Amino acid sequence: MDPATIEEKYPFITRDYLQGILRREQCESAITVESFKVVAPLAKGENYSSDILRVTVNYTTGSHNHRTQTYIIKVSFARDEDADLLDAYDVFKREIAVYDVVMPKVEQLLSSIGYSKRLAPVAHAIHATTIKHFVFEDLSLQGYKPVGRAAGLNFGQLQLVLEKIAKFHAATAVLYSIEEDAMAAHHYRNISEDVPHFYPLFQNSVVACGEQALNWPTTKGKIAEKLCALEKTIIAKGCRVYTRTETDFNVLNHGDLWVNNVMLKTEPSGKPTDAILVDYATGFFGSPAIDLSYLLFTSASNDVTVEDFDLLLQHYHGELVDTLTKLKYAKRVPTLLDIQVEMLRKGHNGVMFSTFLIPLRLLEDTANADLGGLLGRTEEAIAFRKRLFSHPNYQDRMEYLLNFYDRKGYLD
Repeated sequence: MDPATIEEKYPFITRDYLQGILRREQCESAITVESFKVVAPLAKGENYSSDILRVTVNYTTGSHNHRTQTYIIKVSFARDEDADLLDAYDVFKREIAVYDVVMPKVEQLLSSIGYSKRLAPVAHAIHATTIKHFVFEDLSLQGYKPVGRAAGLNFGQLQLVLEKIAKFHAATAVLYSIEEDAMAAHHYRNISEDVPHFYPLFQNSVVACGEQALNWPTTKGKIAEKLCALEKTIIAKGCRVYTRTETDFNVLNHGDLWVNNVMLKTEPSGKPTDAILVDYATGFFGSPAIDLSYLLFTSASNDVTVEDFDLLLQHYHGELVDTLTKLKYAKRVPTLLDIQVEMLRKGHNGVMFSTFLIPLRLLEDTANADLGGLLGRTEEAIAFRKRLFSHPNYQDRMEYLLNFYDRKGYLD
């Protein structure tokens, strides 16, 4: 990225700024930044709520050793229309609360029971004014890599992610039971009667999915008709998903738990050994089924069956109960049946998001893959959505899931 672009779009990224971060991180006041380079590591369509930058910094230490460090900087959108849209959902405020308030206490709780694995990247700097941004560690330096989103997450990878989210869910449930204010920033409903900005996304997507389902052998009758009719009720159903019942078992949901927000570490053989979750910007304190349905329905690879869903939920529940027990959770611990019932009650969340996130996973041409392309009415936006839902591989997973959704009553 050339210096003029950096100065125009990201004027805060300077030698002095990066030097200050390095000095604080390494507790060495004699560090001097010699040069730095900024690149955008993600293609358009890989992230819909911010700009992601990788900054490589060349510096010298007080003993004149030459070293290199890299950071990931997440910047709120500079484009006014996107920024205003996302500000209405308090996404930056919520992510700040995760790193400033929630995650330190969650990690402290988990550390008290001997669990030391990380749930999120370290945030070296958080700025909530002017150009809002985070400076994160570069997880690739520790061997973590994004997952190929087109293929999705296989059974073993899903197990790792569910182990992590079970730890997070358990610790946040315990945290809320002893300090309710810790979740103060996460009562904002991701779908509500008050903020209609994303209504067209869900309504248009379910209709577009229904139009495709008219051409698929096992869905072209009743299921396709149900999908098209769902346009009228999908928002009300979504609002109910994000309505919390205080007496139920509630957790802080990641809120955007799909393949794009998972990074895996693997052995040379390819076997995954650890997972870290990124992008905690849409967290909501509510039913754990919000995260569970979102992950399983949007991001499972084609060879993961609906029978596997039950095995994966059982695996999640085992990790959840083990962690709650070790943390001496004082309230009633949910049974596996409770989790399954929650999936029936709140699983509509995964249905809503799978209709458009599955084709987004498959899309190769991401030139218009932004919020404008998903929500807009321009010719370019309409053409983008037509390509999105007519992808030849959309049927492979969606037809299978639609039959599952119908059997569960999600489409009624």
